[in-house]
Amino acid sequence: MKTALITGGTSGVGLSIVKQLVQHNFNVFFIGTNIDKGLGIETELNKKNSTRSKFINLDLSDLTKVKEFIKQFKSVHNKLDLLLNVAGVMLLKQQETKQGYDKTFTIGYLSAFILSNELIPLLEKGTNSRIVNVSGKPSHIKNVKLDFNNLDFKKNYSGFKTAIVTIHAKTVLTEILSEKLIDKNIDVNAFHPGIVKSDLAQNMPLILKVLAKIMSPLMAKESKNGIYTSTSKEIIGITGKLFVNKKPVLLNFDEIYKAKLWTATKEMIKQKSKIYPTLKK
Repeated sequence: MKTALITGGTSGVGLSIVKQLVQHNFNVFFIGTNIDKGLGIETELNKKNSTRSKFINLDLSDLTKVKEFIKQFKSVHNKLDLLLNVAGVMLLKQQETKQGYDKTFTIGYLSAFILSNELIPLLEKGTNSRIVNVSGKPSHIKNVKLDFNNLDFKKNYSGFKTAIVTIHAKTVLTEILSEKLIDKNIDVNAFHPGIVKSDLAQNMPLILKVLAKIMSPLMAKESKNGIYTSTSKEIIGITGKLFVNKKPVLLNFDEIYKAKLWTATKEMIKQKSKIYPTLKK
């Protein structure tokens, strides 16, 4: 039986994929911070399915705890078939993590970087293993640029812009990892979730919360594209793509830009968290 680990699995896009993964006979470990909600989902899923679902209470903004979780997970599991990096937040005012990073960037990107790197040994032992990252509309995501002199996002902070740049960084990471893992037979892709009900606007101004509520009936209950990118046998061997409506879109980011992001990320994590990624190059 296959095993999946998913961040942001207690609401919106993540939860919709969790529910489908159990239908595809995955044992699913899903990460979130709302303990009552997470345990409730776990109980409900285990009542209805023969697979095992387990909620993991983990604050992805604390990279020390992320590292501790990885160590514990690797001590219990000998393989992993699917890693899904879905978690993300959008904050009206900037918040700093315990290690001194921007919280949005940490939850949406840095935690995904560490999980993806450190769980490679388990993914190598999986079957048709995949890393799948949530992304966005190609025309939005591909035209964004990171300011490498402002990776703490303290200059002219914007909650919306920081969230978009974070998703962009995770999409660039998708292509980087696909290239680094090509010889390890681990596919790495991203997906545009579509317009799906979520809690992303919960920390934003009242007007945006109201607008999200008004639009809610028009939003999908699940991310069909995310489910497809995570489970479809049709795309085995396809890597380094952004899937939109079940179709792969070429990423093709600049090589120098990718190398700069990889190096900058490793330095950020090493300096403040003393975490050294498995992939050295």
